[in-house]
Amino acid sequence: MIHASERAVNFHYAIRHIVKAAESLEKQGRKITYLNIGDPQAFGFRPPPEIIEAVQRAASEKFTGYSHSAGLREAREAVAQYATALGAETSPDDVLITAGASEGADLLLTALVNPGDEVLVPAPGYPIYPAIINKLGAIVRYYQLSHKTNWQPSVDEVEPLINERTRAIILINPSNPTGAITPDETTKSLLELASKHNLLVISDEVYRDLCFAQSLTSASVLARDSGLAVVVLESLSKTHMLSGWRVGWMRFTSPAPREIVDAVNRLASGRLCSPTLAQYAIQPALLGDQTSVKRFTEEIKRRRDFALKRVAAIDGLNCSVPEAAFYLMVQAEDMGGQTDEQFVLQLLEDSNVLVVNGSGFGSDPNAGYFRMVYLPDEELLGFAFDQIERSLRARSAVV
Repeated sequence: MIHASERAVNFHYAIRHIVKAAESLEKQGRKITYLNIGDPQAFGFRPPPEIIEAVQRAASEKFTGYSHSAGLREAREAVAQYATALGAETSPDDVLITAGASEGADLLLTALVNPGDEVLVPAPGYPIYPAIINKLGAIVRYYQLSHKTNWQPSVDEVEPLINERTRAIILINPSNPTGAITPDETTKSLLELASKHNLLVISDEVYRDLCFAQSLTSASVLARDSGLAVVVLESLSKTHMLSGWRVGWMRFTSPAPREIVDAVNRLASGRLCSPTLAQYAIQPALLGDQTSVKRFTEEIKRRRDFALKRVAAIDGLNCSVPEAAFYLMVQAEDMGGQTDEQFVLQLLEDSNVLVVNGSGFGSDPNAGYFRMVYLPDEELLGFAFDQIERSLRARSAVV
């Protein structure tokens, strides 16, 4: 018998995993409202026209074969110029273009950890990180975030988790799945802790340009004078509505950890390059007009406000106010003795609305959390909330 590798068995990605249940109901003729994945295009948002035009011109007039495995020079130069303008002086040689930030995370962690090594990961946090770490035979150490502190990390929570096997700490700011923003002072404290223990900092800043009120400083800027090794992961998938284009990158602070940079580049050479045509989106996206991003942010803030009102009006649900991105981390105050996954699957069965259980992001499965996307327009969001409310009322009546 041919068996799957342990590596494959250990790879579990909750956001996609629960889709199977929804697809099964669709085969029965049911219409499902998918609020599990943050894809702006799935809800009618379109990429900025100037980016589409630039890539169309490139398809006709420019090179579209295999690029350098680190990416097109003009794309890397654009990222370096963008990062330098933020305040983190960056060379194009310290930039690697990837097929989305997720590929960047995979390449970086593969270059960094051996079986038995440990990586500190926020809980709740983006589930691709524990999926990759488990695949590599390394160990996830969760530092817990709580809605009681608006999902803020704490140095006092993180430091006791560090030991001689710890290799890195992952920061996700703004947070996916909560939409919380970690203040600069807290980030500075975490950076100092990482420096003290010689840890690599992996800073996921995919949603940094989708903040609603306060600005957010990149960890690479906050670490500028410390000599600390920070790798920032960024993407155009969310901010510029290019999710299916798979355009992302990693950028290393200077001085970059050369052994890790070289290892990442060796691994990257094995997959030849990220899609060349999509890389032509990077320069106009980062260095061009930002009106489309600002309009997108304003629109999703309106949808956030609508969603918050609907949650507040439903007995038994509560959530904190997200300050960025397009997710609500909602808490069901009484799951009737179910785990959060059981609760979410029952909700799907009763309401035809698919959300993601909080334990898929590392939360306690008995804490009652689920993440939902608020990208739909008010009509579809309103319909989804009507269905959820009707389901919860029916469940309460039975009890």
